Amino acid sequence: MIAAAPSRPRYVQIEESLHALLETGGYRPGDKLPPEPELAQQIGVSRATLREALRSFEQQGIINRKQGVGTFVSLRPPYIESGLEILESIEMLLASRQILPVFARRTVCREAALPKAAQRLSIPEGDPLTVVTSTVAVEGSPVAYLLEVTPVAFVQPAAIEQSATSLLHHLLDDNESYDIAYAVAHIAPVHGTEAICTALGVGSQTPLFFIEQTVYSATHQPRFYSRNYYVPSFFDFHVVRKRET
Repeated sequence: MIAAAPSRPRYVQIEESLHALLETGGYRPGDKLPPEPELAQQIGVSRATLREALRSFEQQGIINRKQGVGTFVSLRPPYIESGLEILESIEMLLASRQILPVFARRTVCREAALPKAAQRLSIPEGDPLTVVTSTVAVEGSPVAYLLEVTPVAFVQPAAIEQSATSLLHHLLDDNESYDIAYAVAHIAPVHGTEAICTALGVGSQTPLFFIEQTVYSATHQPRFYSRNYYVPSFFDFHVVRKRET
């Protein structure tokens, strides 16, 4: 007997219905949505349930609610569609679209390697790491949260502290010194922690693109490890797959 697949959470179904209504209802950026009672009836939910979905959409920047005026479809922000075949920093990715990112919050510190980072970097647990955390914004809106680490023996905190770039960009920009060759990345949809959601300005139930990546030298030595979170309303990642010949 095949077990039935678990049903999707109710809030996910409602958000999908609201997405479908916006996409098929002819709504364009700047258009005003129907009043809540009418909108709730179209979707088939209570007004209280609809308000929760609208609150999530507002946090994601999909709609804009104006007190006493109404709810409007937001003007579409810049949108990045990209493959993941090329190893590049977020600065390189955005520059190729003529978009200038701003590192709204960036910290550099020295920390002892926790088990996961130690395993990825093939170093003893507790070894010193240079840790860089960044919130990347475009046109004033947060679009990515980056957590990047590398052994202190490879990059001292002082070497990156005064720059205004991601750690990966620093390594790729001076490849003669750092010998960066390739990366292995794992991709998954996740919900961020409270701190990450706050940094990105999204709700706790907003799915994020999560890319966990280990970067290697030409001699296959792990040099860099990152855990990055991307806002899906801004990024759409894909992988080109070819048939084996």
